[in-house]
Amino acid sequence: MSKKLEILLSGSEDPERLLLIWPSTGGNARSFRIKDSELSENKITLVRYNPKSHGDSEGIYNPSTAGDDIISYLEDRKLSHLPIIGIGHSGGGAGLIRLSSRLNFTHLFLLSPILDSRLSLFYLYENDNIREFLDLLQTDPNAGILESDEILRNNETIYHLLETSSWLNTKDLFGLKFPIHNSRVKFSDLSVFLKNLFLPGFEITKQHIRAEVQIRIFLPKEDHWFPKDRTIRFAEESGIRIVHVPTAPDHFFTSSWMTVWSQIRSEIFR
Repeated sequence: MSKKLEILLSGSEDPERLLLIWPSTGGNARSFRIKDSELSENKITLVRYNPKSHGDSEGIYNPSTAGDDIISYLEDRKLSHLPIIGIGHSGGGAGLIRLSSRLNFTHLFLLSPILDSRLSLFYLYENDNIREFLDLLQTDPNAGILESDEILRNNETIYHLLETSSWLNTKDLFGLKFPIHNSRVKFSDLSVFLKNLFLPGFEITKQHIRAEVQIRIFLPKEDHWFPKDRTIRFAEESGIRIVHVPTAPDHFFTSSWMTVWSQIRSEIFR
């Protein structure tokens, strides 16, 4: 039986363009505030895509196949031929770049894209920020999917087995074959989720960039999840414009989405 995907449409019912949003790993496409009235006035339909494990989407997230899911959705609704504006955050930014040769993108706006999944994780380890990622993987004791004592043991196991980066070399994830369920992600097997993301992982290269697509990369003041110098170097080598957002304090652009959206809307609204 196929897994349910949460993909939300709003804005114009007779679109000339699509605005496709792909959130960060652990993010939710619902969190991007955009007025439907503005979209309708500009003949744009908004597509909020929550890939597997995100929002109310079922299944286990896999960056290698998540693009297939949204393409199938757009094709089934006869929307895939339309010009598309993409907004992607973190891993969602990487997902959109990987899709750029398969859909009719005109613009890509990428917020702190993860250009290399393994480098991102090593960066978190090396700078003692790995807890930010491990916190994403904690099951909420109120989730109701397991007994509370089992949830506690599982959460402790996550910190014990993933507190160092050694598992990325040994690839030993047998002790993590249990479900995760919280307000950000939910899936049936943590070991599969980690394998999909990091073993072997993905890397974005210049070969993924299409010259005809206008690309902007937004960077915050600080980023614990991916080295900014690596992103800036990639952008320079690929002819991509970097937009620094000094009011964005972190990788998640906390309290800064409207600043970013103001820049985007000035470029896409006619």
